[in-house]
Amino acid sequence: MGNESTKQGTSGPSPRSVPLQNMNSVEAISEEVVCSICLEMYDDPVTIDCGHNFCQVCISAHWAANSKTGSTCPECRRTCSRNHMIPALRMKNVVTKIRDALQKRREYSEAAGPPAPCQIIGLDKDSKLIVHEEELRSCLEQKSVWNRAVCFISVIGEQRKGKSFLLNYILRCLNNLGVTDDSWMGRDDEPLEGFDWRPGVNSTTKGVWMWNKPFLAERDGQKIAIFLVDTEGSLDIEQDKEASVKLSAFSMLMSSYLIYNVATMLKETDLEYLEMFVHVAEGVGKAFSLQPIQHLEFLVRDHFYPPEFGSAAGQEYLKGVIKKLEASSRHKRSLELLQSRASCYLLPFPGKKIAVGGHGSLSEMDEDFRDFLKKYVHDVVTSTVGKCIKTDSNGAILTCRRMVGKIKKFVEIMKTTEYGFSSPLEMAIALKNKMALENFRKEFHKAVQQEEKNSDNFVKTLKTTPKEMKAKLERCVEELLASCKNELEGEEEKKQEHLMLLAGQIQEDLENYTSGYAKKFKTSAIKAGVAAGAAGIGLAGGMVGAGVAGAVLATEALVILGSNLATVAVGALAGTGTFALVGGGVGAKLGSTFGKKEEENLQMATEGTETEEEDFVDLAQDVEQVTLLR
Repeated sequence: MGNESTKQGTSGPSPRSVPLQNMNSVEAISEEVVCSICLEMYDDPVTIDCGHNFCQVCISAHWAANSKTGSTCPECRRTCSRNHMIPALRMKNVVTKIRDALQKRREYSEAAGPPAPCQIIGLDKDSKLIVHEEELRSCLEQKSVWNRAVCFISVIGEQRKGKSFLLNYILRCLNNLGVTDDSWMGRDDEPLEGFDWRPGVNSTTKGVWMWNKPFLAERDGQKIAIFLVDTEGSLDIEQDKEASVKLSAFSMLMSSYLIYNVATMLKETDLEYLEMFVHVAEGVGKAFSLQPIQHLEFLVRDHFYPPEFGSAAGQEYLKGVIKKLEASSRHKRSLELLQSRASCYLLPFPGKKIAVGGHGSLSEMDEDFRDFLKKYVHDVVTSTVGKCIKTDSNGAILTCRRMVGKIKKFVEIMKTTEYGFSSPLEMAIALKNKMALENFRKEFHKAVQQEEKNSDNFVKTLKTTPKEMKAKLERCVEELLASCKNELEGEEEKKQEHLMLLAGQIQEDLENYTSGYAKKFKTSAIKAGVAAGAAGIGLAGGMVGAGVAGAVLATEALVILGSNLATVAVGALAGTGTFALVGGGVGAKLGSTFGKKEEENLQMATEGTETEEEDFVDLAQDVEQVTLLR
């Protein structure tokens, strides 16, 4: 059940369009000034060594929390100095201007239109999720709530089972916060309005809809914003199954108080779908430090046996379901939720008039249904105000403003991720395989980080050539792919597709790292050459102390270099030009050897050609002799 306008289709622009093209362009630009750690516009932005920008607090906290991996950039993984954070003053000025423009937008949104449902998530022609960003911002960035804590009451479940009907009575209760008697339920003959609903077999809600006006409630002296969210029914035969699962999973991840609306009893099918919703929500939620569910309420409609209703009866019913699940090996995630974060409420049959027609008025309801509905809605609103503020997995309170960015990212991930399951079993296999692929890619990154630690100065770097590093990591990749193949489940064709995907991702990571390592290696070789050149000059000119000091460093580097000594010629150039003309003894021999090889080696270094190891054996031995002079 939903808004009547949804029947016109779900693709294309948002149903309600606000003519603010200039504001839309500002919103587009605002996406370019978002910190990739907190997903909000920069606050005191700084630029680190690699050129990427972050909030100063965010990057400092990120490095502090990941001290074992060093000060790597969260964007490009390049190692950066923690002491080289430069204030991005121009970026800060741009952010200030964007904030001012968006503030005007919030003021406009607050004055635009009467209270009504608006579609925030739709589906395109390919049944992929799309965000109606204008509608989303008009709800969550209103001046009165944009920086307040938020609570989302969301209802999911099978189609045509009274979800929108229920939300409309919650809407009535929220419209009358503070009313102590039963008058909030309305007049006996008052038609039910709000989210579109009607009896029958045809679904009306498409996508995800939100009531565009928040309800402000007070908790511990602070105002919180409450929004109602209506979601397209699952098990709709007209809808793509994966799209339906993603929509419900999205509402699950977004909500702070989730009502799972089921008919008659909690059935096997309901638990199977709950498993799929949780799997998808968990996978997406990890990227944002969000639990898939904060509070789950099973609302069993039209319950008939035993004829006991309400909260106490619901909890007893839930205990029986948990006991049955504990005795089986199915629905493990559902069982964990039922044991830790779930409650249950049983509602009787509403009456024939409500079920087959009518306007949803109190006079059309059976008396016992009306009494239990009144108690249930009051409990939901009371619980929401008391304890169901939206938080991240660390317990930090989320504001309306922060949720805008997170919702957009949710949808981006869900839109680009194909789960490819048509049954709970296929879902379990698909998501287990996805997790395996992610874990093996993380293992490769750990191997790369270890190699970084093993080459944290130029002498250590020279112990492993770029070719050797690439070969070492390629062996690591082969081992990881072999292990991954053994862990993947399902059809062989699908397993091969997963392996090819993983191989492509890791290969890209490998190429990026080895390309950077090659530059690092050449830089290290040049440093060794500079040391050798300085040593030669010092010895040739009689500066024995300086010569020995330089030679000690050069000796270790040159011996390590082996077949890659050509690059050293670049750094040694400053000292080689006069080696054959001045000095004597070891210094002259060093100078003569460098002088003869200078032009040849410099050319080979420029072209990236390797010099054979035997060409420099004598030179390395001579440098070793210099160290004996100490």
